[in-house]
Amino acid sequence: MTEETPSATAAAAIPLRIGVRFSLAGDIAEIFADAKAVEAAGADSLWFDGADGDPYVALAALAAVTWRVRLVARGASIGAAARETCARLARGRLVVAEESQERWTESPFPASRVAWDELRAASTAAGLTGVVLPNDPRLIDLLRNPDIIEDRSDLKLSFG
Repeated sequence: MTEETPSATAAAAIPLRIGVRFSLAGDIAEIFADAKAVEAAGADSLWFDGADGDPYVALAALAAVTWRVRLVARGASIGAAARETCARLARGRLVVAEESQERWTESPFPASRVAWDELRAASTAAGLTGVVLPNDPRLIDLLRNPDIIEDRSDLKLSFG
């Protein structure tokens, strides 16, 4: 039997957080529904990047339709007034990525459940706070059922 250090035990007890990166590309009306859906499914945070426009404006809009998730601005270079307005509308949920002590990694959407499990294991082993994934319709299933293993052995029956 091996002994774990208290910090290793504490790190293992903290679940990996999942952030969802949104952009203003595509159907803008879907952003609000998607934000509410990923929040309900258990996402920790919603992320907007300065490269996609003013993240404070986008996050302030998402603050109006969400209640729990943290709202993360990254690469924002807008003035203090926009940031303060967003912070007030977010009711304490605004986080500026560059000022946070948390360690996050950004990843493309995993190609399979195996890739998802590998990403989670590698991120946890690296001591990361969380993983930021792009908004994707398949994300809801991963958030709600993170440990489900796809067993499609039933398909073998069709081959005889």
